[in-house]
Amino acid sequence: MEAHKKDIMAFTLAEVLIAVGIFVVAIFAILQLVGQGLQLVRVMQQQRPDLGALAAKTLVELPEPDGTLATGLSEPMDEDFGGNGGGEFTLYPDARWQRDIMSLDATNGLYQAIVTVEEQVGGGDLAEYQIRFLMFRPDVAEVEMGGAQGSGAGSGGR
Repeated sequence: MEAHKKDIMAFTLAEVLIAVGIFVVAIFAILQLVGQGLQLVRVMQQQRPDLGALAAKTLVELPEPDGTLATGLSEPMDEDFGGNGGGEFTLYPDARWQRDIMSLDATNGLYQAIVTVEEQVGGGDLAEYQIRFLMFRPDVAEVEMGGAQGSGAGSGGR
């Protein structure tokens, strides 16, 4: 009886090492992507004050009862900020904001506004964010200049 020699097909050691190396690289790449995704989610969940919303509050704020706009540096009362008298349940307990409104031209209602947010970040460091923008409020300028213009307009007459 003749013994048939079976051809055994198997992977060589080099092929196995290359396959394991590719597998390890792929696993570490996937773990790194998952870690970056979790870090991004953590960053997105942090509530930071929105300078655009504060600028909008400044833009749409009604003039004072006498019709003028409060210029100069001020810290408005804001229920969302702990530093601005927001109380116990604020969105940003470790932040406060202030604004500085300056009249650029008293006759046409052009104002420059600077909104600054100061926030305590991790480790007790103070972070400061600032936005500068121009406001055009002809309604306020009309009221501010109205005393001089109003008296001249009605006196011409008959």
